[in-house]
Amino acid sequence: MLDLTKIQLIAQSYSPQELFAALIWQRRFNQFDGEQVITDLCGHTDLWASFLFTKPIFAPDETGLSFGGVIDTLLAMANYRPMPETSIIHFVAYPADTLYILSENQDTKVSKLLDLGKKWHADSVEITDGTNEEYSLKLQRRLRTRLQGALWGNNVQHDCDAVIVTYWWD
Repeated sequence: MLDLTKIQLIAQSYSPQELFAALIWQRRFNQFDGEQVITDLCGHTDLWASFLFTKPIFAPDETGLSFGGVIDTLLAMANYRPMPETSIIHFVAYPADTLYILSENQDTKVSKLLDLGKKWHADSVEITDGTNEEYSLKLQRRLRTRLQGALWGNNVQHDCDAVIVTYWWD
């Protein structure tokens, strides 16, 4: 059940980014260590603007796999029950396996983010800047438009292009 007072306190105390960081911190599976990922992200705040941890998003999604990932997440959250560490029954708190990081489109930053993917033992690391040939030309144009000048500086002259680095763990 939801505790409205607790939700209000959490909402007033934490940003959406901090909430996602907490979800990542809780996750451990295969080669993925959420605590290490968040420790590294906190140590390298100059490399990223935001991040999101979720099930993979496919474009185009002709098979409906993205929607299946949303359903898996909704089911896991619906069926979650806090259990003591000694319990033989453990529920998946948040069944994400894909980390999306929004960063400034600078070679040095992207290179360091790729290095973190190696350190984190990600099974796949991809960069999306709107030029991916796997996407249709229409989608490429749309992505490029969304990422151009997307990160706001203090004034218009300092706005910069963005890139998305995607990490996936099996």
